[in-house]
Amino acid sequence: MKKKSFRLKNNNTIIIRDLTSKDLKKSLEFFSAIPESKRRFFRSDVTNEKHLNERAKQSEAGKIVRRISLLDNKIVGDASLEVESDSWKSGSAYLRLVVPGTHLGKGIQYAMAKDMYDIAHDKKLEKITAKFMRPQKDLLDIYTNLGFKIEGVLPDYVHDLKGKEQDLVIMIAPLEELRSAHGFIGDWLDNDHSSVGPGETDRK
Repeated sequence: MKKKSFRLKNNNTIIIRDLTSKDLKKSLEFFSAIPESKRRFFRSDVTNEKHLNERAKQSEAGKIVRRISLLDNKIVGDASLEVESDSWKSGSAYLRLVVPGTHLGKGIQYAMAKDMYDIAHDKKLEKITAKFMRPQKDLLDIYTNLGFKIEGVLPDYVHDLKGKEQDLVIMIAPLEELRSAHGFIGDWLDNDHSSVGPGETDRK
């Protein structure tokens, strides 16, 4: 995937690119800085180096699209797009987005969503699904603003990393709904770079 730069409204420039094995230390620092009270609702232990290495290998092998956002050479956002392989589910993918609370409100999550939309469009996907535990209210707000709608809530369906049962929230957005959210996304970015998309420039 292409490396991209986005200039935010505060004039900071973030770089979004593929996750690689060379990013292990950066990834560990990024996830370790997220409070344990937030990490407990992640699917897996993202402070485990073996797991982080496996994530990077999946990215390099193209099994899962994994992208990171960097500011001053430090990771400030992590996103993944896992395309469904079952033929009867073809045209859909799962989106996961991690932006720490310390970086919310800057537009980073919307730049990453724009990047993922472009990838989904190139892959000719029709819809994107997001799944998360009910306590992750920040994700509910982000996905709602991006055009996702709640498809269902499964009571006590998953366990958090503490072993406690949690409700699983499922949200879905047809790609056209994400497209309509581009105006909203652009409000968070510097529109000077509008030749490719709101706030975006391509780099080799």
